[in-house]
Amino acid sequence: MTMMTTIVAVALGLTPIGHDGTVKPISNDQARQIGRFTETTDDTGTTHLVGINRDTGEQFHLTVNPYGRVEGSVGNWAVTFQVSNAA
Repeated sequence: MTMMTTIVAVALGLTPIGHDGTVKPISNDQARQIGRFTETTDDTGTTHLVGINRDTGEQFHLTVNPYGRVEGSVGNWAVTFQVSNAA
């Protein structure tokens, strides 16, 4: 799975974040739950992820800046977290 698919899975609550901040790779079943989403990158290097939560039918819009800061909304919920590469 791609990093962006994992970010969407975390934002939608499909995969938990451990106490130490690690995320287990998502399964193919979880990826299918996410469904399709669009991924675009603007001239500042910020990635925009837009799609529909298959479980609730609510739209999500997430932005991932070049430093790994994720912000956005999933339906009425605001989400914010930091992404970093595993050591």
